[in-house]
Amino acid sequence: MELGYGIPDRLRLVPVDFEGGDSWPEQLAAAGFDSTRPAVVVSTGVTMYLTRDATAATLRRIAGLAPGTTLAMTFLPPPELVAPADRPGLRTSKEGPQTSGTPFLSFCTPQDMLSLAHEAGFADARHVPGSLLADRYFADRGDGLRPSSGEDFLPATT
Repeated sequence: MELGYGIPDRLRLVPVDFEGGDSWPEQLAAAGFDSTRPAVVVSTGVTMYLTRDATAATLRRIAGLAPGTTLAMTFLPPPELVAPADRPGLRTSKEGPQTSGTPFLSFCTPQDMLSLAHEAGFADARHVPGSLLADRYFADRGDGLRPSSGEDFLPATT
């Protein structure tokens, strides 16, 4: 807003409490979302704050949207699956939210996340390690900038 970009008229920001039992599909519909048309659903930086049950329920609801709907979701693998050099950063990123009352509630192995997606009804779900994305998009940087290997990606399609 301060840069003058504003929020486009077609964009609706709909707050949802996934753990509180909110019927977020109804909230989206009330904001103008048409669940009969394919959509792109992006959920980044969310699953670690949800219980496994809430993540599974969310995946089921997204998988129940119109055929052709695509999900882009990130998740945190357990610390022992994170590169040793990135574990201190993961520990630090976990401590901040915990001290402010929003602790990380879940970590998922890649196989577990794929199982949740397939059980929810996604026809196509893949695991993309964060390290693969870092190799692809941050290779050969002169400044050495590289993201942590501690967050993986789940692209899935209904």
